Amino acid sequence: MEHEQAPQLSLPPVLTGQADILRLRRELENLQDYLHQAALRHTPADQLRLPKTSRMLEEFAKLNNLNLMHRPDHETAMTGLNYLSKRAPQLHVGLSADPSSAFAANLVTWIRENIHPHALVQIGLQPNIAAGAMLRTTNKQFDLSLRASFVKHRDILIQQLEKHRQQPAQVAAPTPTPTTEATAIPVQSDGGQAT
Repeated sequence: MEHEQAPQLSLPPVLTGQADILRLRRELENLQDYLHQAALRHTPADQLRLPKTSRMLEEFAKLNNLNLMHRPDHETAMTGLNYLSKRAPQLHVGLSADPSSAFAANLVTWIRENIHPHALVQIGLQPNIAAGAMLRTTNKQFDLSLRASFVKHRDILIQQLEKHRQQPAQVAAPTPTPTTEATAIPVQSDGGQAT
């Protein structure tokens, strides 16, 4: 049995999940077909009108210093994407609200820097968690929600609530402010002296 080696490719933050990998593979196949047809027609390089590529493919090629017009670079990209499609660790992050694209990019970048450089992250909605996140891998689930934190620390929470309930409420006396404080205004009598 031959062991596949992990590709030395970097993934841009816009490439997040399995669907993006499949989209890039399809786009690379279309580009390869176009170049193959141009070679069969003996089209000169200066007359080639290349098909429009996505921002994701352009960032992927730029990040990995790949020229997708050259066959070896094209094959490197396809081999790497095929490997990632089969072997890359996949995470699902459930959030209570739809994240901004900047937040999603930061989250993906952090996961790739701290967990695995080829992690594929799918971000979904789980409005029932209110705050925090749910993280699922292929074989584990982590509840990082506020609700789970309250359940985990229930005894401490009850203890603190009981402690504050038993203490008499201390009402602080209002401190006078310049607008509510009475000020004495000296009144002058006939002699010009203040009384």
